[in-house]
Amino acid sequence: MNTSQIKRYFICLLIFAFVVSMGSHHALYSQTTSGEKAKDKSSSEKSAVDKSTQTSGKETAFTWYKYDEGLTKAKKEKKHVMVHFYTNWCGWCKRMDKNTFANSEVMKLLNDSYVPIKVNAESADKVKVDGKEMTLRQVAGSYGVRAYPVTWFLKSNGERIAPRSGYADSDEFQYILKWVKDDLYDKVSFDEFMKQQQEKKNPEKK
Repeated sequence: MNTSQIKRYFICLLIFAFVVSMGSHHALYSQTTSGEKAKDKSSSEKSAVDKSTQTSGKETAFTWYKYDEGLTKAKKEKKHVMVHFYTNWCGWCKRMDKNTFANSEVMKLLNDSYVPIKVNAESADKVKVDGKEMTLRQVAGSYGVRAYPVTWFLKSNGERIAPRSGYADSDEFQYILKWVKDDLYDKVSFDEFMKQQQEKKNPEKK
């Protein structure tokens, strides 16, 4: 084998080695990419399952209604009304959403005995009240709402009972919901009712 042939032989050998190396690199890259895609897909599917499980687990969840729709529904179903006034910037409003309205006992009481209405007190969105259009801001004004949150309770016909101003934790709110739903506001003050309920719960503290 002469020198020229030896050179061609080594050049061919280097080309072959390069091709094999590139093929191996491509195969490794393909396996890694497909593995990452599979992992991402698996994570995505797991998140979807978790989300579905959390949603389906809220058996006592309730629905917030628009002001006009809620009043109509309450009149038809003869349920009390709870109107919760809030604003987007109100920290105590967000705290009530997170703690009070997420409580299972509160949700059950609202779901069973109330039509819950939520009103953004600064919104320009319009609703129809007694045949007239009003913004939600005007609705809040008609209730004298100046600070937030404020929660009003109404009879099924829309007649106003009483408001609860400010933040209320889940324990207190349960007492309020029971006091209103049983029409006890005409018979006993809320403070007295709450005292009676607490004594029933803890008789040794009388």
